[in-house]
Amino acid sequence: MKMSGLHKIIVTCFMVCALLSLLIVLASPGPVSAAGGIAISGSFSSQHFEIPQGSTITAPSVDIVIFNNLDSSIGIRMTTQSPAGVIVHLSETDFTLASGAQKSLGISIEVTEHAAPGNYSISITAEAVREGAQGIQVLGSASQIAPLQILGDSGILNVQAISPDGTPVVAIIRLYKQIGSNRYEFAYSETGSLDSILVSPGSYVVDGYVGGQLLDSEGFEIAADETKTIELTVGTVYFEQFDILEYSNTETGQFAFAEIVYTIKNVYEQVNDAIVLLDVKRNGVSLEQKQIGSFSSLVVGSVGQSYQYTPIDGWINGDYIFKLILKINDEIYTTSLEKQLDVGGGNVTPAEGNDSNMPLIVGIVCAVVLLLDIAFYMIYRSRKAKQIQGTRQDKRR
Repeated sequence: MKMSGLHKIIVTCFMVCALLSLLIVLASPGPVSAAGGIAISGSFSSQHFEIPQGSTITAPSVDIVIFNNLDSSIGIRMTTQSPAGVIVHLSETDFTLASGAQKSLGISIEVTEHAAPGNYSISITAEAVREGAQGIQVLGSASQIAPLQILGDSGILNVQAISPDGTPVVAIIRLYKQIGSNRYEFAYSETGSLDSILVSPGSYVVDGYVGGQLLDSEGFEIAADETKTIELTVGTVYFEQFDILEYSNTETGQFAFAEIVYTIKNVYEQVNDAIVLLDVKRNGVSLEQKQIGSFSSLVVGSVGQSYQYTPIDGWINGDYIFKLILKINDEIYTTSLEKQLDVGGGNVTPAEGNDSNMPLIVGIVCAVVLLLDIAFYMIYRSRKAKQIQGTRQDKRR
């Protein structure tokens, strides 16, 4: 029996939606391992680590994401397995995860000088635990595994971001190892430089970013025992100078204020609507971020300003970290290096990272598409049944 035009449209829509669902599931970083209400996703298992002895890989694109699919909070205990001489560092190893929540963990792979060259695998396991009357109970676990090749040969690489006039500037540097058609992130820096890092021989690509924009990229080869220096031209407007000057009360001798002195240099063309923000942390915790300068335009050349700073709650003994942020047209363009000021001594406390919602978004999209599949299929079945019923009634007549 030939299908009508409507039937063809319904069947075609069903097939397209089903194919789209499959592509979304395959393309999304969905959980690769799940048990006992816990699941793991992330990029770790898709990496191919080639690390020489005495080197470490730390990159924001290498992560692992933990999901809690239970209807209550659970404790998460992270463990790793690696060959002798290899240390897998995780941003956190013990934490609590609320029902339906997820957490992304940063990963660093350290290969010591004593690690034996060869091919290995490394694994990361998340265990869901809960404390009860019988002690700590393991509810389930999930793991990811990635290949690791340890090399005895290495080269030395230096990367520096510079302005068009050759001045070192602050920029984001991302270094990738090229293996076949794939790129694997090898190193990352927010200071504008990578200094004397050990890399495995082979092909690389290094990118330089300012204000979230890719401004320069270079591909290169490095051989064993070779030392190579790469310069990326990235900055057109940058902080040429940034200093913190300390002032005390002449009568009491107590700390009075800090003078922020900075110079902005523009080496290319005039830009408009620029502001300077001062970002301040005390003992590792964000204290405030305030505007300390504004420019209707920044012409080619240098311009300097200063600002007398006192914390919003006054000076308290501790370790202060200052950083300047330059915004152009309300978008962050560049930042300065950090400057430290010790007022009476203090301790630094690490800050926590953010979790990604991408797996949740992908899951919602997949669910919607699957519901559309079911709806199209039910419509098709209903119309098919009516057609058959109508045919039978015609035959009876």
